[in-house]
Amino acid sequence: MKKILYFMSAMLFLVSCDRKGQMVSLAKENIRQSVDYPKELKIIAVSEPDSAFGIHYFTQKEVKGMMLMMQKVSESIMKRTNNMTEFNPEDHYVMELAERQMRAMSEIRAMIHQTGRKGEWSGWKIKVDYEARNKDGVPYKAERWLFLDKDGKNIFNSFEIPIP
Repeated sequence: MKKILYFMSAMLFLVSCDRKGQMVSLAKENIRQSVDYPKELKIIAVSEPDSAFGIHYFTQKEVKGMMLMMQKVSESIMKRTNNMTEFNPEDHYVMELAERQMRAMSEIRAMIHQTGRKGEWSGWKIKVDYEARNKDGVPYKAERWLFLDKDGKNIFNSFEIPIP
């Protein structure tokens, strides 16, 4: 009987690992398809798929990490522009970073209003950190949060936070 339970546990583990691998591959492919230069994409880190409860519910640790990243982005912009006293609209790096930060802040605001309202299990979430170049050739880093359905086969939402 113990051998059967051991075998069943091992099979469940293998199926689970394969499913997680497929979700991670789907997340990476989603990013590959969304960047301007997919051949130059560098995946820095990928989180393990984690349970998602809607598209706006994050743990306190995740929210804190996002807020700290936004603070680092602001500090980077301020440093590069000498506290906005030497702002140069031709600085594509600063302009791109500021634009991506504003998009991210919109998502974060919506998330903060929803935080604490843990809904029913909706599927999976994965965070991918990566480096790429935009259409103007300016390099950038970002972390993208992707939300997958319960089967882990389809992405139904994603958003990005810039990394300075």
